[in-house]
Amino acid sequence: MSAAALHQQDEEQGRIGPYCLLGRLSAGGMGVVYRARHEETGELVALKTVRVPEVAMLRGIRREIHALRRIQHPGVVRVLAEGVQDGLPWYAMELLEGMTLRRFIDVLWRRDARITQEVITQAVSAPTPLTPGEGRMVFQAYGPPPEEQRRPAALGRLDEVLLLVRRLCSSLAFLHGEGLVHRDLKPDNIVIRPDGTPVLVDFGLASNFGGPLSRESLDVSGTMEGSYVYMSPEQIKGGLVDARADLYSLGCILYELVVGQPPFSGLGWEVLRRHLKEAPHALSRWVHGVPPELDALVSRMLVKVPRERLGYVADVGAVLTGLCSGALTEDAASAPRPYLYRPEFVGRLGLLEELEARLERVREQTGGCLFIGGESGAGKTRLVMECAVLASRRAFRVVTGGCLPLSGGAGGESRHGEPLHAFKPVLQAIADECRHRGLHETEHLLGERGKVLALYEPSLAELPGQDAWAEPPRLPPQAARERLMRCLAETLAAFCAKEPVLLVMDDLQWADELSLGALDFLREGFLRGASLLVMGTYRTEELGTALRGLIESPGVEHRVLGQFDAPVVACMVEDMLSMASPPASFVNFLTTRSAGNPFFVAEYLRTAIDERLLYRDSLGQWQVAARDDALARLHEALPLPGSLHDLVCRRLDGLGTEARRLLEVAAVLGRELDSDILAAAAGLEDLQELEALEELRARHVVEDAGNGRLRFVHDKLREFAYEGISPERGRALHRAAALALEAQDVWGGVSPALYPVLAHHWEQAQDDVWTFEYLEKAARHALAAGSNVEACGYLNRALELEVRRGRDRGVRLDAARRARWERLLAEALHGLSDFDGCIVHCERSLAELGEPLPTTEKGWGRFLLAQAARQVLHLLMPQRWRRVADRQARERMGDAALSALRLAECYYWRYDSFRMMATALLSTNLAERAGRDEKVLRLYGQLGSIAGFVRLDALARSYFRRAQQEDRALDDPSAMAFGLISESMFHASFARWPRAALKASEAQGTLLLLGNQGEFELTEVLLGHVDFFTGHFEQALERFARLRETARKRGHFQHMVWSMYTMARSLLVLDRGDEARVLLRDSAGLLEGKHDPLSHIITRGLLAVSALERGEWEVARDEADRVMALARRYPPMLFTEGHGYEGAARTYLTLWERERVPGQPAPAVAEEARAACERLSLFSNRFPLARPMALRCEGRMHWLAGRAWRARWALKRSARRARELGMPLDEALGWLELGRVLEPGSPERGSCLRQAREGFTALGCAGLARQAEALLSREPSAA
Repeated sequence: MSAAALHQQDEEQGRIGPYCLLGRLSAGGMGVVYRARHEETGELVALKTVRVPEVAMLRGIRREIHALRRIQHPGVVRVLAEGVQDGLPWYAMELLEGMTLRRFIDVLWRRDARITQEVITQAVSAPTPLTPGEGRMVFQAYGPPPEEQRRPAALGRLDEVLLLVRRLCSSLAFLHGEGLVHRDLKPDNIVIRPDGTPVLVDFGLASNFGGPLSRESLDVSGTMEGSYVYMSPEQIKGGLVDARADLYSLGCILYELVVGQPPFSGLGWEVLRRHLKEAPHALSRWVHGVPPELDALVSRMLVKVPRERLGYVADVGAVLTGLCSGALTEDAASAPRPYLYRPEFVGRLGLLEELEARLERVREQTGGCLFIGGESGAGKTRLVMECAVLASRRAFRVVTGGCLPLSGGAGGESRHGEPLHAFKPVLQAIADECRHRGLHETEHLLGERGKVLALYEPSLAELPGQDAWAEPPRLPPQAARERLMRCLAETLAAFCAKEPVLLVMDDLQWADELSLGALDFLREGFLRGASLLVMGTYRTEELGTALRGLIESPGVEHRVLGQFDAPVVACMVEDMLSMASPPASFVNFLTTRSAGNPFFVAEYLRTAIDERLLYRDSLGQWQVAARDDALARLHEALPLPGSLHDLVCRRLDGLGTEARRLLEVAAVLGRELDSDILAAAAGLEDLQELEALEELRARHVVEDAGNGRLRFVHDKLREFAYEGISPERGRALHRAAALALEAQDVWGGVSPALYPVLAHHWEQAQDDVWTFEYLEKAARHALAAGSNVEACGYLNRALELEVRRGRDRGVRLDAARRARWERLLAEALHGLSDFDGCIVHCERSLAELGEPLPTTEKGWGRFLLAQAARQVLHLLMPQRWRRVADRQARERMGDAALSALRLAECYYWRYDSFRMMATALLSTNLAERAGRDEKVLRLYGQLGSIAGFVRLDALARSYFRRAQQEDRALDDPSAMAFGLISESMFHASFARWPRAALKASEAQGTLLLLGNQGEFELTEVLLGHVDFFTGHFEQALERFARLRETARKRGHFQHMVWSMYTMARSLLVLDRGDEARVLLRDSAGLLEGKHDPLSHIITRGLLAVSALERGEWEVARDEADRVMALARRYPPMLFTEGHGYEGAARTYLTLWERERVPGQPAPAVAEEARAACERLSLFSNRFPLARPMALRCEGRMHWLAGRAWRARWALKRSARRARELGMPLDEALGWLELGRVLEPGSPERGSCLRQAREGFTALGCAGLARQAEALLSREPSAA
């Protein structure tokens, strides 16, 4: 990067941003540097970028830009511009004149520069052994020479060398005072200006070391990075580093300057081993003329253990100042800030060992969720960061991120981040991987799933090949949510297939509902067999209901952090102050005041330093200001408050006026914020803003978060700062914040992620117009993303504010807008399966739109007739009745149609067929009059079924055609598939098995393309019923077993229940009653407390049959009673209910047969049997497939009542009707029951029983076949 090293001609070799590339200056392990010229100003710069989008390189240059943007010091290279081109970040820096320190050393020691070329920075998990032939810096390993062969220290230029290093110490001290550690100090990364000033360059490995006050940042590189000749032992181990790592590297450089070679020489692993294991030879054993103080200084700099190493680079500078005679001018403006060290990890070693063992299980594809709880400041993030380092050493891919409330504070409701924002870091990591590896990897990791996930991470849409995929088809909200979960799980499975992954999610108490739902979905199925561990943290004092439910779920591991005791606090203080054995009285004071909370301990020490109550003297010892007291009496000298709130507020009160103003704006903007937005909202001049921001950084209130963003070092600082803002100023600040956020992208518009926070700001600014605008936008975006809980919150807030506005000002919004909010709220509640709430808000929406619903049963009856009549008019005279001319009226009717549509669905799931039909007709009529019948296509299938049930076949076929969008220029495959499902259900109800199977299969093809797993499972249910009723029991059993597994993985309660009792139904006829009984009991257990009358009826009816087969008569009676109790409350809804009613009827008939006494009146159970048979008969009138079973029970009832002729007629009709309908099991059962009631020995009886036996045998029903055989064996002809 030295200008003197340029030999290229000024010929343009490309262009990056506004710069023309003139030639390559250098290329290293972490990037390439070009000489470049600004196309407008002509300014020459050094421009750095990466050659390929490799993950480590991208991370490195982003880290470098982040580090250099905030450092203003003559000893640090200046950044002039930055940007991104073709997905690769770049930055332009000043083009330095002078030579590198590497060249200086070569000249000093008269080495051939062609042999000692640049030392390459490595970013690898293990260093590659080097050989001299590779052209890299290699020092042969040999010991110190004999005394007579020793040369002068620094070849007689020791004073010049010490002055140079002293100047370098000034730059490093400033860097460390800003909370940065370089991590790649080496002679190649230091340029010496012509005036002798050393300048630090190449911050590709720089990182924050923040000290104990800073809330730990989740930045884990996952590799051993640096230049191995100068690398500290903690870097070699892959541990967390601080400023003492730079001190070690500086010691290596000073060692090389004085003796001519680094402290450890050799190749590759040998050098690393010696860094870890061997002590270097003293300087005086290599050269003569080394002062003892310099020998001791370098030895202390090269200590292996950081806490035993010299603590501060300023101390090195102080020693060197005393050893060199050259004058050194210090710039007061660039004096380093005092800082504390991050303490060693203490107090949780046992828990860390547990986490380490858990990581090992992940390698065996035993993933899961592990959550760490604790109060704010308890050290949760530090714990997971240590675990992340361990994971990196074990070749895990580590992805870290946190959940943020976009805004909020003590004065306003907290707004969670955008939908699925807890997963954004891993989606961004996947995007980086795809950019690095290209199209093939993109197709492997994402494929068509990328379009679904791009709604939550837009950068995925820009990846190679994604534009070739079609947009995902529109699905119903629940199906869309399930598709998202499936796509996320499949993408994560591909991501962790090559190597295990640790996904760290910090601050889950701020996670949005969709993120928590995704975690729950992954927990239930995917994680148990994946090499992925999700490790999350949360504040125990802010634990919400949803997160609590997730934590308490089966399979989730959970730990809560406690307080630190005095010995642990002593270790912390020792490390923070870089001193040995702090006084016990001071430690006890901190332990008591902080309640063992690490953040509070650090706050005390930081406040003392900031207020100069505690400072380091010229000897590096900590002293109390203006007193002679020892550190042991520090707590008496520090007039600090006893509560965290008072302590933090005291520190904030010490800020200057401009810094305090900027702090208030930052507190309003949120915990993490964009620096440009902060500047715009604050309205300060550039210089004022920079100075105020530097003061906030210096006082450790805010810190850089990368990519031009800032964050509070701890959220408590933001909370307390927000509390101190007056109401009037708060309104003004929220308004300024909202305007600044809206103005950040004038052409692109406001990002949907900002809708909630803008709603919050405008609400706090008391601007209702924009509050309502953004609350509705936020709700719509949340609904589209499947975040129903968030959507409910925004809409409820809008409705509450509207009511309050009307009460306070006497002004209400128009009814159409209120109705729209009510409808959207109903949509969100429907997505949460809150059907009662959905019904309430749909009714309110309709009332606002002038379509109130009836309130009495008679009213509903008249309403149903009126809607049916209007539909008839629509069908007969569509030109006159179906289209309203007025546009506003059409809009109103369109909105009302959507509310009525959702009502119809709710009534369907509430088994209220009466209101379902009425609202379905209302929705269809309104949609047709509004010209928006495409919005209610899903209803046409239901209307077709209704028409078919009242035997209007031509009308039914018409509705089914409309449901399938025949002769229509529409494209809604989801609605078309639902229409096919409705038609399949209709045909199954009439036992038209081929048609039912055909329509279900056609729907399956569409649903597979759509990825609608929920409705695909519904088609599987229909096909399984066709299998059962047509006698393919094993096939039905296999199909429902598959359904049970997929429903379990999806967590779909209803489909799990359906699969369980339908499997039991097949097992009962296959003579596997014990297996059936287990499934039925499990089904009943799942149904406990659930409103699902249909499933209750079927499950209880089959349980009754199971009890009959075991002779448990009272159990069977109890189950039958439950069936009939439900039957009296709910009308029949689906053709599958017949098995429940049949089970009850069979039970009562069997008990009647057992309890009857010849010549005596019928027992009491006979009335119950008649009622059950009547219910089944009525059911069969609506669902003809049940006619054989109804006739069978009716025949048996007549036989028990002594009406033999009627019994024979009904049973014979049952068998023949079953044959006509293609139901072989029901046919065989009809012949069996007929054989039972016929006269023993009659030819007809034998014929019936043989037909029954043959039918059961063909179907594989061994138990039923034995019953028929047993009856045949008692016939006279059998003898």
